[in-house]
Amino acid sequence: MVRMEMRRITDPEVLKGLAQPVRQKLYRLLTQLGPATGATLSKRLGTDPGQTSYHLRELAKAGFVEDVPELARDRRERWWRAVPGPTGWSSLDFPTPEGQAISSAVKAQTVIDEFERVRGYEQSRDTWSEQWQAAAMSSDSFLRLTPAELAGMTQELHELVVRWKQLSNERDAQPDADPDREHVFAFFHAFPERP
Repeated sequence: MVRMEMRRITDPEVLKGLAQPVRQKLYRLLTQLGPATGATLSKRLGTDPGQTSYHLRELAKAGFVEDVPELARDRRERWWRAVPGPTGWSSLDFPTPEGQAISSAVKAQTVIDEFERVRGYEQSRDTWSEQWQAAAMSSDSFLRLTPAELAGMTQELHELVVRWKQLSNERDAQPDADPDREHVFAFFHAFPERP
């Protein structure tokens, strides 16, 4: 398994590229679906093609997506893809008031998107087979941990997800990939709380 190095974002101007909701959705779609044209992405999101093109260019300026000219069939067609590899950032890397505002805006929009996606699944759950419904999960736990213990637990969870992501990529690359394979969204939040 080839493991790609995580791109760590520490420049608030780069992170600002993800502060806009349409940009986050475009980046997510390109990450999930692979290369696509602006027109295809616009149809999937229900956005204006000009607006979609603008946001794709802004994502490209920030280094989140890139043009894929070799996929174009003519001069008018423009293909885009997510820049390969994982991306991460921490609010601790943005100590200035402006950096904190950008970091907070991106995180807030990310959380909104995550929970909208959970709600979307729950509203359409009965359209999925019983097998898929049984495999889907939701869980919460209340633990008493030190910061070091929480860091250890989240590291283990991250390693587990990365391993399954790599297996998923390898299986998708096989010519006889399982036709029952679907996109699966997994997200976890673990944080201190005072009841």
